[in-house]
Amino acid sequence: MKRYNNHKKLSFSKARQSGFTLVELLLASTLGLFVVGGVITSFIGTKDSEQMRAAVSEMDSNARTAIEVLRRSISIAGYAGMNAIPGFDKPFYSAVDELDPFTRGSTNRSCGGGVTMHTAGMAPGSNQYTRDSNNVTGRGDVLTAVYLADNPCKAGETSCTDSSKVNPKAMIYTDCTGGGATRDAQAVRCSTDKSVGMTESIQAKLYSTFYLGSGSDAEKRTLYCQGNRGGAQPLAENIEYLQFLYGVKTSSGAVEYMKADDVEGATPKLWENVISVRVGLLIRSSNKNLLKKPSTKERYILLDRSVEVSDLQRLYKVYTTTINLPNRTYRS
Repeated sequence: MKRYNNHKKLSFSKARQSGFTLVELLLASTLGLFVVGGVITSFIGTKDSEQMRAAVSEMDSNARTAIEVLRRSISIAGYAGMNAIPGFDKPFYSAVDELDPFTRGSTNRSCGGGVTMHTAGMAPGSNQYTRDSNNVTGRGDVLTAVYLADNPCKAGETSCTDSSKVNPKAMIYTDCTGGGATRDAQAVRCSTDKSVGMTESIQAKLYSTFYLGSGSDAEKRTLYCQGNRGGAQPLAENIEYLQFLYGVKTSSGAVEYMKADDVEGATPKLWENVISVRVGLLIRSSNKNLLKKPSTKERYILLDRSVEVSDLQRLYKVYTTTINLPNRTYRS
C-alpha cells in the first residue's frame, strides 16, 4: 500500500529590496549644492540691487530737496518789493563793507514803531558773503541772496496772523527758513511799507545764505540754509560738494557764466548784471560701504570744477540745474 506524503512543500520568495547607490547619493548632493548656491547667489544679488536702488532713491530725494529750496530763494534774488523800491540793484551780498550801516554789526536795532528786529538779526554774519569755495572750507561755495520784504498785512494792521487781514498783493516777506511767515509785528514793522515799516524802505532786506556745514557736520556734509530772520536750518545731508556759477549778461546781450570771485573782482563789479545762477551738487550715498570694492573713479566734474573724493566705496552722483532771476532779467 502506497503511502503518500501529504505535506505540502512550502516555498518562500524573498522580497526584492531597492535603494540609492553611493554614486547616486553623491550626485544628488552635488546637484542640491548647486541649486542652493544659485538661490543664495540670487538672494545676495537681489539684496545688493535693492540696496543700490535705495541709495540712488535717497540721493535723488536729497537733490530734489536741496534744489527746490535753492530755486525758491535764488529765483527771487534782487526782488525790490511790490512797489519796486529804487536803488536796490544787487541780488547777492558779496562783501562785508557793503552791508547797510543800519544793519551792520550785532547790536540790536529797531524797525518801524520801535519794534525790535528779529532775534536772528537783520544782517548775515561776516563769514556769509557770497564767494567761491577756495576761500571757505574747500567743500563748497557760499551764496547769500538778498531781497526786500513786503508788508504781509493790509494797511493799518500791525500784524495779521488772522488770514482776513493778509495783504493779497504781498509776495515776499520770509527768508529761506520761513522766518517772518507768522506775519507778526516784526514782519510788518521791518517791511518796506513806509507808513508802518522801515523809514528807509531799502533797509528792509532779507538775506538767505546757503553753505555746507563744517566742524561737527563735516562728516555729514550737511547743506544749510541760514536766514537773517529765522536762523539756520539743515536741508539735506551727504552733499559732498556745492558749486555756483553766475550768469552775467554782457553788453552784446549774451550770458557768460562766471565764478563769484570773478564777478566780485571785475571793475566795475558785475553783480548788477547777474540774471541767472547755475547750481552743481555732488551727492554721495549715506552708506559708506555701499560698493563691495573701492571705485577707481576718484574725481567728478560739477559745473567747471574737478572734485576729488576720498570715500571710494560710496556711490556719487552729480546734479545740475539753472535758476533764472526774473527780477533781474526784467530790469536788465
